[in-house]
Amino acid sequence: MTTSVPPAAQLRRLHPLTPIFRSWRLIGAGAAIGVGAFRDNLDQLSFFWDVLRGEAELSVLIKVALVVLAVALVAVLGAWLSWRVTWFAIVAEPPGPGTLLLHRGLVVRQRSQVRLSRVQSVDVNQPLVARLVGLAVVRLEMAAGDDASVSLAYLGAKDAWALREEILRHTSATRSATASASGSASGSASDGDETSPLLPQAGGRDDVLVAEVSTSHLVKASLLAGAPALLITLGWLVGLAVVAAVWGSGPFVAGLAGIVPVTYAIVVALRQQVAAVLTDANFRLYRTPAGIRISAGLTSTINRTIDTDRIQGIRIEEPLLWRRLRWARVEVDVAGAADEAKAASLMPVTTRSQALTLVQELTGVDLDAGGARLPGAGARRLDPLGWRHLAVVLHDHGAVTAYGRWRQTRFFVPYARAQSVSVQQGWLQRRLNVATLHLDMPKGVSRWAAHHRDVAEAGELGDELAERARRHRSTRSFAPPPAVAESGSEPADAAHLSESRRPLARWESDRSER
Repeated sequence: MTTSVPPAAQLRRLHPLTPIFRSWRLIGAGAAIGVGAFRDNLDQLSFFWDVLRGEAELSVLIKVALVVLAVALVAVLGAWLSWRVTWFAIVAEPPGPGTLLLHRGLVVRQRSQVRLSRVQSVDVNQPLVARLVGLAVVRLEMAAGDDASVSLAYLGAKDAWALREEILRHTSATRSATASASGSASGSASDGDETSPLLPQAGGRDDVLVAEVSTSHLVKASLLAGAPALLITLGWLVGLAVVAAVWGSGPFVAGLAGIVPVTYAIVVALRQQVAAVLTDANFRLYRTPAGIRISAGLTSTINRTIDTDRIQGIRIEEPLLWRRLRWARVEVDVAGAADEAKAASLMPVTTRSQALTLVQELTGVDLDAGGARLPGAGARRLDPLGWRHLAVVLHDHGAVTAYGRWRQTRFFVPYARAQSVSVQQGWLQRRLNVATLHLDMPKGVSRWAAHHRDVAEAGELGDELAERARRHRSTRSFAPPPAVAESGSEPADAAHLSESRRPLARWESDRSER
């Protein structure tokens, strides 16, 4: 069956080495089946030991080698046939963005059409082995979630970057038209304003480095973030020693029963710390014509491009031991992410002042400004340690919630991205006459919550948020419409928005001092 392709579309294939990389999965599956065959007779595994020692018969060794070779050939052949029927093309549809056509499948044919206007981010990733031979993976994140994402593996590194640039030209076509229209409407109101280091610039071609984090600084921050868990473990071990010295071996042996779960917790914590360092090592933040680009990774590199207009939420986190050093972490949520618990690190560690400036550059919101709405007496009884850190601030075009005693967090979401408002009450909250208010966001975005508010306040706050979300829904994510400007203030025109997004002068000076 032949497939018609528009004449303007150029058919492209993946890299010729793709079958070899994909055949590893089949070889691994064959190895798993082979190990399962020895499950009932472990004595047969001694044959492999004889092979390593050179004591196996040559004829048997040849037979085993032929079997392994046959499995490898079958795997490579299957992957090659799959590669032969896989191709993709980008079809231009002027004046709007184009469409990505992707055909794949050997036994079951799959034909996909991806509207490039719906692409949330374009990533160029290089796993460790692929990086050694100069290959890369291009991944397109969609608003519908991980099931709708498209991954093109593998391409040559240069071809992957060229494809990324081509896709970004299509995804930014609509935004450029909108930006030019708004720019002509605003006239010369913003003339004389300096250029923001983070916001996309018309006519720009090269990626501009905005900030970077050294690996040594990242390691120090990671160790400090995980220090409380290690200190608790150390205290537990010291407590066991004291118990053994005072009460004897009986209670000490009983206390050792918890060593397995404690050891498991230590291993999990260390694994998380190591994974965070490997993922965010060599971190660099760039401004690109299409938005911002995040480049990071020690063994496997990740290059993620995010359109600033498609950021759904942004948060600042301050772990306990970081606060004495005035350090913070900045993360962003993008709709369609595979796991909402894994937000993209906009800055894995930086100073608190730089974190606030970075958020203001992207959202136009100063997280230290505004009148905070604190919870009532019910929150104090329900959460005696953390109620002082609960707060809600409503800005012109977005809402901020603050929470966390040990890891203080402030989370901002634009009203325009809220899909619904809901109020929930647990059984203990009902007894204390408090409730938690939620803003439901698109898939892949963390849920915004105002914890432990009085029931009457939660109802009024929910009505106010629903009204603001309705009035902002037809506008940009981070641009307040004139109709919802604060009482007594002028409409938020283009000049006002430009004033709220002043350049990162302090950012560049602080970064040079480090």
